[in-house]
Amino acid sequence: MTGPAAPPSGARADGAAPADPAALGGLEGLGEAFRGLLAAERRLRGRDSVREAGSLSMAHFRALAVLDEEGALPAGRIAAAAHVTPASVTQMLDHLEQEGLVRRERSAEDRRVVVVSLTDEGATRYAAKRETFRRRWEALFGDLTPAEQDAGIRVLLRLTALLDEA
Repeated sequence: MTGPAAPPSGARADGAAPADPAALGGLEGLGEAFRGLLAAERRLRGRDSVREAGSLSMAHFRALAVLDEEGALPAGRIAAAAHVTPASVTQMLDHLEQEGLVRRERSAEDRRVVVVSLTDEGATRYAAKRETFRRRWEALFGDLTPAEQDAGIRVLLRLTALLDEA
């Protein structure tokens, strides 16, 4: 026996249509906007599971970003930085290695440790997706004043703390 079906994307669990956060204003509007953000993240994960061959999921993007920023790392460090489980990162690295985006090698310092690094193709694909994301980010937020950007940072930090404490 299965439970009730999940509401459609963007719909509320109680069946009510999502309210316009801007129209609500205040804490109620902020809460509605936050629910919308969480729903968008769930939709992103859903799209990642059916992405086109050769495209990078957000989890892949985060893993490649860590390798681009920090260089060769063991899988456990990649998992922690990319916010995925060690089992998930192993499967992800298998896929990225098959696509020629990363390589695994034994550590020169400790042969028991396998480190993962970007290949030239991995660096190229990561840079292309990063640039696409940067352009979209600037298009969405480039017109905000420094004060608005600072307020956004404070809100996001509080939301992060809320989720970390949940």
